[in-house]
Amino acid sequence: MKINSSHYCIVDENNKPDYRYLFENSQDARKKIKQIKNSTRGETVLFNQRKKDYFIDGIKKDFYNPYQKLTIKRGCWTGLHVQKLNSVGGIKPEKLFKKIIKSEENKLSYSQHIEDEIQISSPTIKIPKMPRFELPFSIPNFNWKESFLATKAFTGVVAIVCIAIIASFTIVQKNSAEKIAQGIIENEKETIQKETEIKVLGEKDEEIAQQFDEELNNFVLEALQNFENVKQEELEGEINKIVAGYPIEQMTPYIAQQDRTVAAFLIGIAKKESNFGKRVPVLNGKDCFNYWGYRGIRDRMGSGGHTCFDSPEDAVNTVAGRLQDLVQADIDTPQEMVIWKCGSSCAGHTPGSVEKWINDVDIYFDEINKNAS
Repeated sequence: MKINSSHYCIVDENNKPDYRYLFENSQDARKKIKQIKNSTRGETVLFNQRKKDYFIDGIKKDFYNPYQKLTIKRGCWTGLHVQKLNSVGGIKPEKLFKKIIKSEENKLSYSQHIEDEIQISSPTIKIPKMPRFELPFSIPNFNWKESFLATKAFTGVVAIVCIAIIASFTIVQKNSAEKIAQGIIENEKETIQKETEIKVLGEKDEEIAQQFDEELNNFVLEALQNFENVKQEELEGEINKIVAGYPIEQMTPYIAQQDRTVAAFLIGIAKKESNFGKRVPVLNGKDCFNYWGYRGIRDRMGSGGHTCFDSPEDAVNTVAGRLQDLVQADIDTPQEMVIWKCGSSCAGHTPGSVEKWINDVDIYFDEINKNAS
């Protein structure tokens, strides 16, 4: 069996299929999406920058770092849509999907030409030849040959009566068959009309439901964006209280756009490496905006072999990107982040300097990260 073009599945906004169901009809798949959206089963994880992922049976504890801050909501909060499957030769659907939802369109219906299929044929009527017979008894003074019973006129009357009886039966049979056929045709027309009305109403309901889903998704996304904006404003206010009056203050809006853990490292490391921008590498006497001791190779390199950035925004985005990679690799405490100072080994540094780096970074890291939600 091959998956043909008439099969559909449900996928989320990350194009991850729902392997529980395979549909022969796209409308059945949309109905299932409504059921999933209205259910509280499963959990949705809200990642940074509005990324969402829906887990049917809930998110497992070993999926994420217990120290990583995640927003988890009951039910499905991610976008779902129907996707037609391309042909996959040699692979049975039941090998990929747990259940195949059959289409409801394969229903038997009466033929539109049922009236033509009912054939009514009139039987051939043969006039019986009246045999001559003799009575088993004798009637006194009765002459059979001269009686009217032996005349052609009497025989004709009997034949006409027989024809009338047979014709009446045939007409009644034909009328009954015609009434039955007409009744079937009327019922079929009524059924088709009702199905058409139901289909029109169903399409209208589907359109209304789709519009509602779109409005709901827009509302949820807008609410999430507003929530992120509030969180960003709160974080920016906290950072400004710490760095007010220092050169790094101009970078506060860009730092507040980052994940809170990354922002905490940006502040903690900047304090340790440059005193919030007061001790910095320069190029041709100009500030390189490098307040973290970053040494990525570029065309423009400042004093001490440090990277020279094009702007405060460029500086924050570049350093934050490197810190984000480390945090996602479970390096999310000042003790682990000491590789920023030492590299792969701290053998070339004194234990005292290593410990001081950790303690100094930890002061502002904790100050920012303690309000993480």
